[in-house]
Amino acid sequence: MEAAPEKPKLTPVKLPGKRLDKRELISIAFELGFIIALPIVALGFAGKWLDARSNTEPLFTLLGILLAIVSTSVWIYRKFKEYFK
Repeated sequence: MEAAPEKPKLTPVKLPGKRLDKRELISIAFELGFIIALPIVALGFAGKWLDARSNTEPLFTLLGILLAIVSTSVWIYRKFKEYFK
């Protein structure tokens, strides 16, 4: 009978030379929520407003949401790339 493979060991998230405690992890979680929500809400409403003014619904709303997804991805990458070095 084969031996069960070893479970991979989980390593804590580290900054260069530093472990993150619970308070810092909660702060990062709230920051991540803010980074995701802010562009989608702001650009979605801006697109909706532009659509109402120019009678092009849903063109600008969809463009706003697409731009929000792209900008959020770039923002998250730049903000958190130091955690994954």
